[in-house]
Amino acid sequence: MVSARRAVVLVGMVFGLALLGGGTLVVAQEQAESQPAGDFNELFAQWKAVLADLVQYQDEYRAAEPEQLPPIREKYNARLEEGKKLFPAMRDAGLVKLKEAPNENEDVVTFLLQYSAEAVQHDNYEDAYEILNTMQQEGVKHPAVEPLLVRAAFGSDHYKVAADLFDELIKRPNAQEIITEEVAMAGTVAKQTLPLWEKEQEIRAKEAEADDLPRVRIETSQGTVVVELYENQAPGAVGNFVSLVEDKFYDGLTFHRVIEGFMAQGGCPKGDGTGGPGYQIYCETQKPDHRKHFRGTLSMAHAGRDTGGSQFFLTFLATPHLDGQHTAFGRVIEGHEVLGKLQRRDPQAAGAPRPDKIIKAEVIRKRDHEYKPNKSRG
Repeated sequence: MVSARRAVVLVGMVFGLALLGGGTLVVAQEQAESQPAGDFNELFAQWKAVLADLVQYQDEYRAAEPEQLPPIREKYNARLEEGKKLFPAMRDAGLVKLKEAPNENEDVVTFLLQYSAEAVQHDNYEDAYEILNTMQQEGVKHPAVEPLLVRAAFGSDHYKVAADLFDELIKRPNAQEIITEEVAMAGTVAKQTLPLWEKEQEIRAKEAEADDLPRVRIETSQGTVVVELYENQAPGAVGNFVSLVEDKFYDGLTFHRVIEGFMAQGGCPKGDGTGGPGYQIYCETQKPDHRKHFRGTLSMAHAGRDTGGSQFFLTFLATPHLDGQHTAFGRVIEGHEVLGKLQRRDPQAAGAPRPDKIIKAEVIRKRDHEYKPNKSRG
């Protein structure tokens, strides 16, 4: 029998569990075929039963002969899929139970913390922020809530929340115990980013009022992302991107380089980061009104000034060190959750996993003029 405490602790193992026979699994953002919301205790009991079976299959696998491995692996993966479907419902039911009695159910608190930690780890910051902010507002007394909330707030563009909370944490007597390197980075960069974000909000308000910026829908193997393009500040990059999309250049290409806690890079026809469209375009980073990098920013990849072409990247969180270095020319307006699902990989690493793909990219709105690249070479 799997104890409740062990079941909660092992939740984290299943969020990124190595399957029997290889491969990795991430379920922090699992949405499909989720169980309907129910009672947390009932769902947790179901999870414990799944976990007990998984432990049993692991034991069988270790003791089995080679010819016995495939059916055990098949049973294991099938049961694991059943367990995955419980997590979204457990999350929702856990929040309901939490609001009823914030500090009375240790399993609820521990599960939600583990779930949030894994969501942050896999760049699913909006989900983590909702949970952790609720836990703080409900007065959950656990030392891990607020440090993790700093990271989730920073990752989801809630920079004032992250900065203010970080300032509180560093004044506490146990600051050295609760402020990790990741928390310190999030809090410090949030404070630096806050004034930039305030200016960005003013720009976005004007853009929303005009409501005429180009938009592109990018259908990936993990879901659909819609980006809005900063034609006012980066017309060259936007002209290039739109022309390539309309030429179907990106259809079938991969996200060849995806770095956890950083960004997803795509648009290379060779699939290794060395290819391009056969020409290069000018950077637009020296303009006084160049846009900055926040969560979901679409930006040009390059190998030096004025060497960009077709490769782009989407940031998972604010990256101010790229401001003025890479041309930010758009942002995600729909599909932030897809960023957390993209396969993390280094194309130069031995045995890099199969990358996710751009199935189709299409322009869904643009202004009434020709869009073309402003070439620096080629």
